[in-house]
Amino acid sequence: MNRLAPVAAAAFFLPHSSPAQQLAPVATTPVVTSSPTPQATFRLRWPNSWHNERNHDGAWIVLRGPDATRGPLRLAAAGHTASGAVAGTVTASADGLGAFVAPAATHRGDVAFDVTLVLAEAAPVAVTAWTVGMVLVPAGAFELGDDDPLTLRFGAFHRVGADGAGPSPYPVVNEDAIVVAETPGALWYQGDRNRYRGDRGGPIPAAFPKGTRAFWVMKHELTQGEYAAFLNALPPGWRERRAPLVRTGEETATCSLELRDGRVVATAPDRPCNFVGWDDTCAYADWMALRPMTEFEFEKAARGPTRPAAGDYPWGTTTLAKMARRVQKTRDLSLAGVADEARLDDANRERFGASFYWVMDLSGSVWERVVSVGHAQGRAFCGSHGDGVLSAGGDATNTDWPRSDAKGENADGVGFRGGAEYFTPVRDDDPTNPCSRIATRTYAGWGGAARYKTYSARAVRSADQP
Repeated sequence: MNRLAPVAAAAFFLPHSSPAQQLAPVATTPVVTSSPTPQATFRLRWPNSWHNERNHDGAWIVLRGPDATRGPLRLAAAGHTASGAVAGTVTASADGLGAFVAPAATHRGDVAFDVTLVLAEAAPVAVTAWTVGMVLVPAGAFELGDDDPLTLRFGAFHRVGADGAGPSPYPVVNEDAIVVAETPGALWYQGDRNRYRGDRGGPIPAAFPKGTRAFWVMKHELTQGEYAAFLNALPPGWRERRAPLVRTGEETATCSLELRDGRVVATAPDRPCNFVGWDDTCAYADWMALRPMTEFEFEKAARGPTRPAAGDYPWGTTTLAKMARRVQKTRDLSLAGVADEARLDDANRERFGASFYWVMDLSGSVWERVVSVGHAQGRAFCGSHGDGVLSAGGDATNTDWPRSDAKGENADGVGFRGGAEYFTPVRDDDPTNPCSRIATRTYAGWGGAARYKTYSARAVRSADQP
């Protein structure tokens, strides 16, 4: 499965001729009801789904009415179904803002579910199911950083050795507070004069999401088609603020969003959506009842529970030798189609740039903006989810999320991981082009919030605790 866009609360199909699995938005239709309980019924279909011992994908679904200023329709705690040739599960979130639909048992291939979601409130005349493809990162311990001198030089997390021992990867075993200090056993990282790696302050509070609890992460970066659909659902004033229709700098044509007859159109809908600012990312995450990802969660999603290898990439090797999923001059990705991704497995994930859990493009493509531990504002992040209601100006409203300054140029507490393709020679003093190793934190404490050719968005959702 790739990117999922809004679906009518009725029939919903994916044409397999689509070059990259993008699901196009369709018009809203009346919600199907059965007295006395309102229900939304629709068909949800995507290719290349998988459920195996360690890899699980699914779709996050949020039901919304035609008024974008109102929040999602609340779901009942139980009674939801997903039926089809492949058995499906539906898990509503504890806050009732959405639900995950996923294969119920071991499966690899296309899925098509007839989904019924039971509402906890009366429904408006028209309801749209907004969906996005996700990957489950299961609960469990993992390790930060690696032993490579280059990644250590560029701010990789490590555990300070005792009695003269050298640094080693830092084990994260639970969500307890973490001491940040240059003392034996503590978490530490090398700084730099510009504090691009962070302020090396601490502690990192217990409330900061560290990745040992299960969470869902978007399988791919936000696409231009997804973002256009989101923009078109907003009131005109909000759309004007959130749409990158006036772009500056290099490669402005690689963002295909344009205004036609009052609607935003993406002429390259499956392309990763660049020229997305931090405020844009947060608005989308809030509206979809998701949240930003932390840099600890980035490392967990990339490497999984495996022991770090010196200089490893998310696909499990230390080289780009077999990497075929490369950024084109248009900013499209090679090997990004339905037929290509159907061949992904653990043996060839290096070719596809897939992480341990088969999260796509965590290194290369465009930068991953994350909540950084390198600033007090980032460390104050508690992992709250968006409630689907934006401010009067069209901004996210979560008080624990890092905020941009008045000019929208800097957001304290935001950082960058994963690197990006700049089509320039690789430099030893900046190992983030065209891909960055998992542990490299060259700009992990730099709060760039503006729109740029290599900045996109990806959001997560914490899995509810039993």
